[in-house]
Amino acid sequence: MKMQRFVMVGAVLALALAVVGCAKPPVEEQNAAKQALDNARANAEKWAPNEWRSAQQAFDDANKEIETQNNRFALMRNYDKAKQMLGDAKAASERAKQAGTENKETAKKEAEAKLGEAETLITEARTALDAAPRTKDTKADLELFKSDLDGLSTSLGDAKNMMAQEAYKEVSAKADTIKTQATDIKTKLEEAAAKTAARKGAHKGARK
Repeated sequence: MKMQRFVMVGAVLALALAVVGCAKPPVEEQNAAKQALDNARANAEKWAPNEWRSAQQAFDDANKEIETQNNRFALMRNYDKAKQMLGDAKAASERAKQAGTENKETAKKEAEAKLGEAETLITEARTALDAAPRTKDTKADLELFKSDLDGLSTSLGDAKNMMAQEAYKEVSAKADTIKTQATDIKTKLEEAAAKTAARKGAHKGARK
């Protein structure tokens, strides 16, 4: 009987030791999830903030679960849920990285397109300026328009330089402002030219 008891006690202890041995913190999974989060930071933090925050939260939650298990009695620890949560956090980080890369590329293309549009509008405005009739009455206004267009060209150059800093959102906003101002100048010059042409037409008609 005593021998049987010893055998049973030994079996229980062996089982307990096996459980304790298996219930180790998922260090490998934790490191992998942390690495994925670090890899996502560069693009996701700025270009996919919602996905970035979700990935951070998932990783934090997984770490809290690990801490909860660490604080439990050794025989009661179970890291299965933590492992799953770390897997989810890693996947969330990878999605954030992908979203950040795609959003950044989209913002870059949008900025490049708007810079091109702004440059075209400045060119069109200068063409309208060159075609504008020059008289004593219009000279001052035309000089002012020329100065404004020179300023817009300078601003456009500054915006192009900002592309190297990957400030694509700021470039788009600057380009939008340039487009609006160049369009305004172009419209005013074209309206002035149309009025001048109309007056000349009226004078010719009166002479006939």
